[in-house]
Amino acid sequence: MPLDKVLQEIQQKGEEEVKRIREGTEKEVEKIIAEAKAQAEEILKKAREEAEKEAEAIRRQELSSVKLEMKRELLNVQKEILEEVSNLLKQKIRDMDEETRKKILKTLLEKNASPGMVVYSRKEDEEIVKDLIKELNLEVTYGGNIECIGGIILEDPAGDIRLNLTFDELVNQVYEQKLSEVSKLLFK
Repeated sequence: MPLDKVLQEIQQKGEEEVKRIREGTEKEVEKIIAEAKAQAEEILKKAREEAEKEAEAIRRQELSSVKLEMKRELLNVQKEILEEVSNLLKQKIRDMDEETRKKILKTLLEKNASPGMVVYSRKEDEEIVKDLIKELNLEVTYGGNIECIGGIILEDPAGDIRLNLTFDELVNQVYEQKLSEVSKLLFK
C-alpha cells in the first residue's frame, strides 16, 4: 500500500504542478493578449492620426487648388471685360462725328507735321486730311491710305522715322498706361 500512497502523492503533486503551470500559462497568455491589444490600439491610434493629417493636407491642397482656379476664372472674366471696354472705346472712336474727328486731326497735324513729311490716313479721312494740309498751309504730302480707326501716320521723306498717331496706337498707349486705374474702377 505504501506504493499506492506514493503513487497517489506523485499523482497529486503532478496534478498540482499541471494546475500551477496551467494557471501560469493562462496568466502569461492573458498578459501577451493584453500587450497585443495595447499594441494594436496604439497602431490603430497612430494610423488614425496619420490618416487625419493626410486628409487635412489633401483638404488644404484641394482648397488651394479651388481658390487658384477661382482666381484664374476671375482674372479671365476681368480680362474679357477690359477687352470689351477697349472695343467699345474703339467703336465710339469709329463712330465719332466728322467735326470732332476734323478737330483732332487738325491738332495732330499742327503739333507734329514738319516740312517734307509724308502723311497717311485711313481712306474715310483722306479728304479731311488733304483739306487740312491746304488749310494749315503745311509743306507735307499726302502718301496714301492706311488701315486704322482714324488718326494719321507722319513719316520723314527718307522713311527712316515714322510717327504713329493713329487712334489705334493712341488708344493702346493710353489703355496700357491707365490699365491699372481702369481695373481698380471696374473691379473694386
